[in-house]
Amino acid sequence: MRETDVRRDFAALLETLKVRSGRSYQALARRVGLSTSTVHRFCTGKQFPGDARVVERLAAAFGAGQGETRALVRQWRLAEVVDTRPAAPGGSAESPPPHEEALRDDLPRDIGDFVGRAEELKRLLDPGGTAEVWTIDGMAGIGKTTLAVHAAHLIKERYPDIRLFLDLHGYSAGVAPMTTSAALKALLRAVDVPDGRIPVETDQRASLWRSTLAGRRALIVLDNAVDAAQVVPLLPGRHGCLTIVTSRNRLVDLDGAEPLSLGELATEEAVSMLGRVADADPAAAEEAVHLCGRLPLAIRIVTARVRHRPAWTVADLTRRLRREHGRLAELQAGAGSVEAAFALSYRRLGADERRMFRLLGLLPGLDAELECVAALAGLPPRAAERLLERLVDAHMLQEPAPGRYSFHDLVRDHARATLDADEPDDRRRAALHRLLDHYLSAADQAAHLIEPSRLPSLPAPSGQAPPFADRQAATTWLEREQDNLLAAIDVAMDAGFPVHTWQLARAMWHFFLLRGNIHDWIHTHRLALNAARSTADSVAEAETLKNLGLAHWLSGADAVAVVLHHRALVLDCWNDDPAGQAKTLTHLGFVHNRTGELTIAADHFLLSALLYREVEDPVGTNRALSGLGDTYRKMGRLPQALRYLREALLLSEWCADRWGETLAHTGLGSVYLDAGGASVARHHFGRALELSRQGGDRWRETMASTWLGLAHLDAGSESQAHRHFGYALELSRQTGDQWNESTAGAGLDRLRRTGDGEPAPAT
Repeated sequence: MRETDVRRDFAALLETLKVRSGRSYQALARRVGLSTSTVHRFCTGKQFPGDARVVERLAAAFGAGQGETRALVRQWRLAEVVDTRPAAPGGSAESPPPHEEALRDDLPRDIGDFVGRAEELKRLLDPGGTAEVWTIDGMAGIGKTTLAVHAAHLIKERYPDIRLFLDLHGYSAGVAPMTTSAALKALLRAVDVPDGRIPVETDQRASLWRSTLAGRRALIVLDNAVDAAQVVPLLPGRHGCLTIVTSRNRLVDLDGAEPLSLGELATEEAVSMLGRVADADPAAAEEAVHLCGRLPLAIRIVTARVRHRPAWTVADLTRRLRREHGRLAELQAGAGSVEAAFALSYRRLGADERRMFRLLGLLPGLDAELECVAALAGLPPRAAERLLERLVDAHMLQEPAPGRYSFHDLVRDHARATLDADEPDDRRRAALHRLLDHYLSAADQAAHLIEPSRLPSLPAPSGQAPPFADRQAATTWLEREQDNLLAAIDVAMDAGFPVHTWQLARAMWHFFLLRGNIHDWIHTHRLALNAARSTADSVAEAETLKNLGLAHWLSGADAVAVVLHHRALVLDCWNDDPAGQAKTLTHLGFVHNRTGELTIAADHFLLSALLYREVEDPVGTNRALSGLGDTYRKMGRLPQALRYLREALLLSEWCADRWGETLAHTGLGSVYLDAGGASVARHHFGRALELSRQGGDRWRETMASTWLGLAHLDAGSESQAHRHFGYALELSRQTGDQWNESTAGAGLDRLRRTGDGEPAPAT
């Protein structure tokens, strides 16, 4: 190897950095305190720096990254070695025998304030471990290189002969990934094999590399690999060596390697990374690291920014990070940038994977199932899954559970930025339309199973909507997708899809009733009402008004509920919709029943039952009859109450309406309780409780528990009454049911006044 060759390579690196920096020789010279002519001679290979500190100053002035700085220093050291080594006979420098060669230690400086990764280090440092190749993979900025270098320093004494570090430039700004041939040449040079002995062919270089390491205990860190193919020829061929490989990709086809995937830091570890700047305000520090996604690169950037701005506190930076769409812009300091790191990963993806990554930025929620993503991308599920798995392997996407996919918070921000920049508006809108179609179709199918009296709004798109085997499967899906569906309603409204907005809200209302999610119910239906009105669809407006009114009734806002239902009834009549009128009248009947306006309630229930029979709706009929029976009970007309409630029970059993059956059992129990038949009443309330639990109906479960408390109290079983009242009170507070909360609370107050004993288990 000749010194001129090394100087040429060094000069080429400097010239590349100069072009990228866009600075003149004069400007660069001022930054390093040298003459313009000297800097020019360095960049053209006519002069070589005489001191490593000059090299480091040059690297900083040229804007070199950490890996580029190491490369410049390495070239300077190689030239120094070549220049001072005595020439062997024949004019070429021969490699000295292994045991006569000085230790080659090329490891970068260890980070003095390294924190966390205790479990990962325990595995890497295990003295009894047999692994000879470790792969450390993870997303950009997760700390792979830092961990690898730290671990290497901790165990380097086990490898006394050679300790090398090589950046393979799998993801380096402005630098193409190093070829295997070039990597082998760099490694051979690093162990003092002269250029004249390095073969041209890659296979021969790999063979020479393996033979050079024979008999030596070597520690090799191969950083920033692009894939397994780049790495395999670089691995030592014999025992006694350890290779640590880092990559943003999962190197699943690197046979025999022990994999180690890095995730985000634990909160405590992330906070400790902030160091002294976080001591004054632990709460702000914790919020800051969560806004940084507990990503080491982001946290180090935040730390650097605060430390170099004395007027700033962590709380100041946290406020800046909270800004919508502003996090990635804030997470940069000097040459370090989270967004730039993500951009490199994005550019290394294939075209199809990049499109999928961008479109995932449209997801309204925090995660998505495979079928949802397939609909979004307009692909068959199998094709979508292949792309998703590649994104997972590249650590651009996470798979927290089989078939479900999610982003790291900061990567989601980057996906949305690339979506805005690279995906045309019409394609974005078409993808969002497909996604909302999928959610609506699936939610409609689920709603039809849990509420048989309604029909789906749309037919299921072929191969997209998930099939539901039964009511339980539908309820489970709605429970799992609830947050995504709520977010989809908000997104549909903001994006100008009013039909999707009100239809998605309608598909969710009975689930909200079952789960007692009054807040979400009211929020989504207010959006739905605006959406329905914007389309001038009076049927949609009437349906939304009555469902919104029911939510207000359950929250205790009876007057608001009456007003909304009266508006709905006017529209039902205008639309000549007898089924809609019947539903509105039933709702009004329940409202007036609760407020004590019993004659008005009875009239509404009677007319509702007649209309439901006219349109041949047995589900609606049995529910109207249950309301009528309970109203007659309150009026003291127990025989009529029993008659209508028994008819409602038979009809609900005939049409398999479990919700209506629960309603009828509750009504019958209350009649028997009023008539002094506490034992029979407990039977009906117990059956109502059983049915409500089977159906996941928290509202009816609360009602049945409240009535069971009253029945046990009437029978003198204070302990049982206490248990049921306590349970009903807890549930009613969760569901926002004002009536059950006040009734159960009054029951507990009564028990406290009489001094009841310890509560017994509920039955």
